[in-house]
Amino acid sequence: MAEFNFRPPQLSDREWAVKLLAESDFRGCLYTFGNNYVWRNAYNAEICRFEDFYLLKNTDHTSGTPRFLYPSGSGDIRRLIPALKSYCRELNIPLLMTANAECTAVLKSLYPDVSAVADRDGFDYVYNSSDLAELKGKRYHSKRNHLNRFYENDWSFEPITAHNIPECRDVLAKWLESGEPDEEKSVEAEVVSESLDYFTDLNYTGGLLRVNGEAQAFTFGEPSAADTFVVHAEKALLNYQGAYTAVNCEFAKTLADRFAYINREEDTGSEGLRKAKLSYHPAFLEEKYLITFSEV
Repeated sequence: MAEFNFRPPQLSDREWAVKLLAESDFRGCLYTFGNNYVWRNAYNAEICRFEDFYLLKNTDHTSGTPRFLYPSGSGDIRRLIPALKSYCRELNIPLLMTANAECTAVLKSLYPDVSAVADRDGFDYVYNSSDLAELKGKRYHSKRNHLNRFYENDWSFEPITAHNIPECRDVLAKWLESGEPDEEKSVEAEVVSESLDYFTDLNYTGGLLRVNGEAQAFTFGEPSAADTFVVHAEKALLNYQGAYTAVNCEFAKTLADRFAYINREEDTGSEGLRKAKLSYHPAFLEEKYLITFSEV
């Protein structure tokens, strides 16, 4: 197991990790260092470098079995897989890997005996940036109605900076207090709070929406690929109809001329979240598969 030195990600890892992530140019939300860093505690995430690969290992809460993300970088997958098999053999665990459709095909061509099961709850929703920015056509009619109601207010939209991060925190606190107590909501709030703590260190980009000068919504994220921006968080208060639609649309306007696609991450199996994400008509779903290697 000397070949692998898995450990929780640190901010000091960002420079080399981002370089290897960029080499693969994957569109998936897991291929962002910020995502890996801020969720490290919730998912027991650990990273390491193997030759010219960036490796991420998460631990499944149900089974307690580690799961590896298909690596990013320019290394040789034919050297990595045997090494991971040996690593897992010493730990007496199966080798499980998450991969997108393209990488799954690569693994199946190299290892015909692997099994691949679609993880529908983990599929990312990827949209044309122009669609989210313009909301054109009949399919976005109801969205435009919400947007028009919001635009009746005295509103403004601005980039997130060190100056207005405290106001984002106020929105987050009010969002957390709304509704019934929920453990998943609390964990998410902690993650978003830490994201705001290290907003500059993680090189995040975001926007803050105001009505009558008061903060009502914010959103932020980072690129995963040259043509794809991943939205990590979007929080809005319900004081004004259409606030969520407006913060989504206004942020997309700032991204559309730099990124062809906006990845709004997965629905985690939530029926309500799935309905909401589908209502924005994704250009495609970034599929994910759970790969099980028969030989360990």
